[in-house]
Amino acid sequence: MSANNNMPFEGTEKAHKALKETLTRTTLNALLANRIPVSIADKLSRQVADKVDLLTLYKIVADDMKHQRVPKQRILDRTIVHMFEILFRIINANKGNESAVKQKEFFTLVPRGECLDLFLQLVKEYCMGDTEIQRYTFQLEQLIEGVSNEYIINWDKLYQSQEFKRYLSALLSLILKHLRDDRAPIPALENKMPTHFQPYRINSFLNQICKLKQTGALQLD
Repeated sequence: MSANNNMPFEGTEKAHKALKETLTRTTLNALLANRIPVSIADKLSRQVADKVDLLTLYKIVADDMKHQRVPKQRILDRTIVHMFEILFRIINANKGNESAVKQKEFFTLVPRGECLDLFLQLVKEYCMGDTEIQRYTFQLEQLIEGVSNEYIINWDKLYQSQEFKRYLSALLSLILKHLRDDRAPIPALENKMPTHFQPYRINSFLNQICKLKQTGALQLD
């Protein structure tokens, strides 16, 4: 494969290896499913992986990414999730739950997919409202402009910036201001979220955040 100066990047050796392994495996499985002898299927699958022009593949993906913009709603959603991931670690650290702290998995409480989407929707409805959603989304877009190139946002760099930390603290203060200081800080969670997602556990987590706020020990840094 020859390099092409018009291509945005060539990929790492790790990426080459992972792609070739995936191509080999999927091709082999397809050939075996069609009753091709193992020895022949193995040889053909390796040849296919070797013949694929990975640089062209990278270019197709990069060109596609250039024409995609992260939806405004999703960048705010991602930031809210990031905030709750930090809070989850803080709560578990205060409880002395070392295994949970090491896992750093907010998603064990709020699984990705339908549950997370509902959680974010209810947090924004109950604690923000349309005006604040627009305001915080606009502010976030301004911060992102400084840490993104043509088509990729450097989220790690964003998270480390002092401007973002101030933004996140303000967002947390806004959300905390609207949480009820009782067993169910967001009542709608238990009314609108399916019971198999155990919304009472999510409210219990939010209640712990409220209690920690009262002690003055709630810091995102």
